[in-house]
Amino acid sequence: MFKDMAFYIFGAPLDPFFQMFVFEPILITIIALIVAIITKKAWTMAVVIIVLNLIDNAIDVNFLYGAEGIGAVLLHNVTFFFTNFFSMFYEFLLSFIIAATPFMHRKFGIA
Repeated sequence: MFKDMAFYIFGAPLDPFFQMFVFEPILITIIALIVAIITKKAWTMAVVIIVLNLIDNAIDVNFLYGAEGIGAVLLHNVTFFFTNFFSMFYEFLLSFIIAATPFMHRKFGIA
């Protein structure tokens, strides 16, 4: 999902490191912060980050391993999710640091 989005935005595939540790964390952090602003709850950011990563993994795995059967899809979906832990850590870190600023508490009332 995010690989396709980066391709459409930049016109070429991104470097995997830049994709995983710069583009996706910034984009998912922005989406998680918007959800937190709408719901006024900080815990929804964690749910959004996990759900977006699960959706992204499922799309990538179905594209890459869909012809191999359901067992391969399930196995690779789990392994892809665990390989994203480092980038998910940065997404959690960025979103909760930004949400914890006094400006966000004062302006948007995020609890």
